Amino acid sequence: MSQSESHLHDAWRPSAMVEVDSEVEAPSGFSSHLFRGMRFRIELLEPEESISTLEGWQKTTEELTEWGEVPRNIQSIELKASNRGPIMELNAEDGLWLAEIQPWGGPNLRSRSRIAPDDFDVPCGGYLHEDHELILLRRKREFSTNASDVLLDHLQRNDAESAQTLLHRCGAALGRYHLAAESEWTNPPDQKRWNERFHEIEARLKTASLWRAPFTRGAPATLDLGDVRLSQFFESNSGSMGIRVGPSPLAHGLLQTDLDLPAIRDLASLLQDISRIHYKTTSEIELSILRKSAIEGWSSTAPASWCSKRSFSAHTGGVVIWEYEQSLLDVVEAVSNQSGAPEPAVTLIDKVPKLQKQLFNARIFSACSNLCFILGIMGSYDWIKLWLDAEPLVPTIPLILFSSAYVLRRKFHAAAPPPENPIH
Repeated sequence: MSQSESHLHDAWRPSAMVEVDSEVEAPSGFSSHLFRGMRFRIELLEPEESISTLEGWQKTTEELTEWGEVPRNIQSIELKASNRGPIMELNAEDGLWLAEIQPWGGPNLRSRSRIAPDDFDVPCGGYLHEDHELILLRRKREFSTNASDVLLDHLQRNDAESAQTLLHRCGAALGRYHLAAESEWTNPPDQKRWNERFHEIEARLKTASLWRAPFTRGAPATLDLGDVRLSQFFESNSGSMGIRVGPSPLAHGLLQTDLDLPAIRDLASLLQDISRIHYKTTSEIELSILRKSAIEGWSSTAPASWCSKRSFSAHTGGVVIWEYEQSLLDVVEAVSNQSGAPEPAVTLIDKVPKLQKQLFNARIFSACSNLCFILGIMGSYDWIKLWLDAEPLVPTIPLILFSSAYVLRRKFHAAAPPPENPIH
């Protein structure tokens, strides 16, 4: 491997992990690399220098399975790097294309691209290796800026109104995708496997926090995007807000999963990214205001049943448990690169035990509320019998019991932080 090629690979490889012998057979034009360490392992399929030649590209793609629309009569190829894998700029007879190579795989983007709104930037084709989307292809589009840069500018100028408007539009764009996902495919919450996922990540990181949730029916499994960053949002030519759907982050390769997860996880990913950007600034704008705008935007276009109070409640997981998962994944990537403690992820994880204790103690209010409600029904039954016996009495005891049940139920719900309030 040449020095330039080695430097190219450093952009996406986990720098703190050690390469060992790989037994995976790579397709033509690729080499397999296995990395271990930090209680993780990851298998990568990386392109060789030959793939950036016209002959090498043709030989490689002929041996892979083609899907969708792909470029023809390619005239030149330029290989670049990103932290999510190699990128190739293809100059073809019918225009410029981008070929994104997924060294560690990712969610099935064919189905997600098919249902995405027209103004989204999604892969239109690609090449498969053993049913794995190894190369994603899309026509190259130029974007003057992205929502991440715009939000950073608003925060630095303390322009709260513009920041809120931007995040409301971003949340609404995400909700439009989820509305399409609902009509395409949903499944009941997979509570057992989702909690097993949390257990696996916590065990790998040996965290002091352990969180399991009874996920609500308002958060069904669907074709989630997996990782949502403000840098993926852009304004289309029509003036609407779109999302660029592309390769997954390194954490997906370190913790491979075939689970379908809820749409509210995508919202949590967006909120986590807002927190990252806000943390890096000295803005006077309150983070809760920014989060609320994104939540309201998402709720305005996402399926109504996915935006209920119960769906957002921390008692049933809500958005906060998926923010916790996003924070764990931030730490996973930081550990694999030994890049230092990521914030605000570490602070959020540190505060989870306190939140869990708060939610656990609130169950006392829930139990007492249920008890008062049952006793109130029994008291109402006795009062009805007396009333039928022509002994008119004011139903004092049932009213007291029902009122107590209502107050205790309110206290139970109040113990869960509002979704717009960050716990970090």
